[in-house]
Amino acid sequence: MARIKVPLRLLLAEMFIALTAVVLFGLAYPDRFRSRLWENGGEEGWNSNPNQRIYFYANHQEPPKVPYIWKQRLTESNLAIAILTLFIFFARAVLSHADFLYRYISVIYDVVLLCFWTMSLANQSSGDLSDPKHPSPLPWYLTRSCSVAWDKNRGYCRIAQASFAVSILAAVVYGARLMREALLVAYEIGWKHGQILSVQDVDEEMGDKYMDDEHEIAVGLLVPRSSWQDQALSPVLAFFPSEHGR
Repeated sequence: MARIKVPLRLLLAEMFIALTAVVLFGLAYPDRFRSRLWENGGEEGWNSNPNQRIYFYANHQEPPKVPYIWKQRLTESNLAIAILTLFIFFARAVLSHADFLYRYISVIYDVVLLCFWTMSLANQSSGDLSDPKHPSPLPWYLTRSCSVAWDKNRGYCRIAQASFAVSILAAVVYGARLMREALLVAYEIGWKHGQILSVQDVDEEMGDKYMDDEHEIAVGLLVPRSSWQDQALSPVLAFFPSEHGR
């Protein structure tokens, strides 16, 4: 199995993504982070308003389900993905330094991380359609500048935007790594195929040459029997007339 060395620039890019993601999603971990963004958008009419849910309880009605974009579970899953990315980075760096990183292991790492970050992007860009009067196909902080947010929420808004940007960067990096590995494998297969064809051509040429040489040797050995007999017995036959001369 082929062992590979991960280029330093790729390891540095992966380290930057992993550390930045852990920091950003760690800052967004407290429950008030999503709650304040939700409330800000609801009061401005950009999405459903969490403060209106109290009226459903007062009227003994079941309120709409909390959109996934505003759930704490989303932040927890994103933080878990960031921690997993950091762990895989350290594992890949150690294996690469020890010259024990096999290509299929690296590809598995990239496939897993690409799937998780793609899922994270889909969840972070999910909408809030729980209020028909104020539908929000995308979170308001992804379609608006943070300058329109409340002063106390602008920091949260920027963290949410930066988290989404880092998630995009992570998906691009791991997707590019997979494409790079696919191109390298295709190149190696093509190179080996070319080597095999070259060896076959050389074998055929050498085979033809050997056949020609063997033919020449065989022709040289085919001396008429009478000729070599006459040559071998010529001292004796010199004293006796041949039958042809009778």
